[in-house]
Amino acid sequence: MNDELDRLQDLQDDIHEAHGAWGANELAEACAAAAAVPGFGGDPDALRLIADDCRTVAQSVEKALDAADALREIGISDVWAGDTQVSANDALRALADDMFRALTAFRQISDQVRRHAEQVQQEAGDRGNAAALADIAATVGAMSWGPVPNLEYEGEVMRDQHAQAITHIDGRVGRHIAMRNAAEDFATAMHEVGTQARTGRLSDSPLSAVDEVVIAGAGWTRTMVPRTPVLTPAMDQRAAEALAALSDRDRERMTGLLAAAYSPEHRAYLLKTLAAGYAVEEVAGFDQLIAGHGDDPEWLREHLSPLSMDVENPTPGTQPSRFGAAEWQQGPLPTCVASSTVTARAQVDPLYALALTTGGHPGDPQFDNPAAFADRLRDEQVQVYDDGRGWWQKTLRSEGMTDEQSETIANEEIAPRTGVSYEDVQTRDAASRASVLPQIERAVDEGRPVPLSVDEGREGHQLLVIGHSGDRLQIYNPWGYTYWITEREFTDGHIDGLDPEIPREPTAVRLPAAAR
Repeated sequence: MNDELDRLQDLQDDIHEAHGAWGANELAEACAAAAAVPGFGGDPDALRLIADDCRTVAQSVEKALDAADALREIGISDVWAGDTQVSANDALRALADDMFRALTAFRQISDQVRRHAEQVQQEAGDRGNAAALADIAATVGAMSWGPVPNLEYEGEVMRDQHAQAITHIDGRVGRHIAMRNAAEDFATAMHEVGTQARTGRLSDSPLSAVDEVVIAGAGWTRTMVPRTPVLTPAMDQRAAEALAALSDRDRERMTGLLAAAYSPEHRAYLLKTLAAGYAVEEVAGFDQLIAGHGDDPEWLREHLSPLSMDVENPTPGTQPSRFGAAEWQQGPLPTCVASSTVTARAQVDPLYALALTTGGHPGDPQFDNPAAFADRLRDEQVQVYDDGRGWWQKTLRSEGMTDEQSETIANEEIAPRTGVSYEDVQTRDAASRASVLPQIERAVDEGRPVPLSVDEGREGHQLLVIGHSGDRLQIYNPWGYTYWITEREFTDGHIDGLDPEIPREPTAVRLPAAAR
């Protein structure tokens, strides 16, 4: 589609400039060429049938969900199932939640396909413009001998045909731009639906189907303020691959750890640690540290997941990122790059997060408290900051870090735990930001945070893009909070709406390789 649009836009310029007696041949040739450019295709009636089918499936899923919810109210907790001995109540709850996500997904797909059908319907108008351009080419072409006007040339006819040609080529270009935008929006929406539905994401693991459903959905809540699951889609895939690659002995030990866990969330954090690249022996050590709180999902979340993800129901304003009374923030030091990188790693690496929140001594009030956490966090930020800077910055007492240094520490700190490398991509104008936006959204939909440089005058800062919902992005500011911006604010370079102290223009991102 982009090739056709580029061709039409080139011909649009030619048609606009082809006027007067000596422009008749040029106008005829440009109109003929524009008429020959293919339309964008598509069958709106077929799309509407697909939308209807999705709505029918949603109705069937809704009936199954009603039956599952009724059974949940009765309770079947004395029954155990799966390789990891999950309770049947947990399994039923997870299956019902999975059905709810599937129900929501099919409804969204139906709505999106129906809207896309309306856009495809516009091809009839595009075909009409193409036919009109072909007629103009024939009319104007009869008024010239090559580049030279002939005896049939009439100035009034030429002026009228030129005006009509402009109208019809502008119409073709406009419809093709609208279709391109609609196709991009449709693809983004479908990807978002897919990552939120998440049914069977652990299906390639050696675990049973019931284990996969329970663990993949752990942490997600079907409430007025839903939370995202412990495992992101990328972590699901990494965990499944890691389980499949284990030796028989290690797989047996890992399955034993999962079977002995006290809650679905406990199991999910064990698999999240395995997905972060740790050996089974290290996962077992991590399990010993958190087992005393394995039946307390809120304790696990506070100690192991620093950022609050509310992508299913974006919260307005700023939301503090806290550990007790302390915040995940950089304080007065110029360590925004290091601080956001540390938080990003903690979000994907539970063992690292636990070391920061408890110092390796969970439950010990001497270590596991907000003040001690704040000291450890600052020390870690300063360590990453100092290690990542060049000698010349230290010698000249130049504060901060460059985009290239941000890329380096992202690959040192985050990449080993996500399995993908980061690359610096410049975004210094609206066009480049619009181009990279779908890739940013794909990365965070999969659960890979994206470091973001922002500038205004001589002021620079680093944020993280951590979430995506509809036409909005969730941002973590290492000043200690998260907030939401619109796609338009990002592309226009105005991301300081909630806090004017933030440098406003996004100038570069560190993009995970898997998103490109």
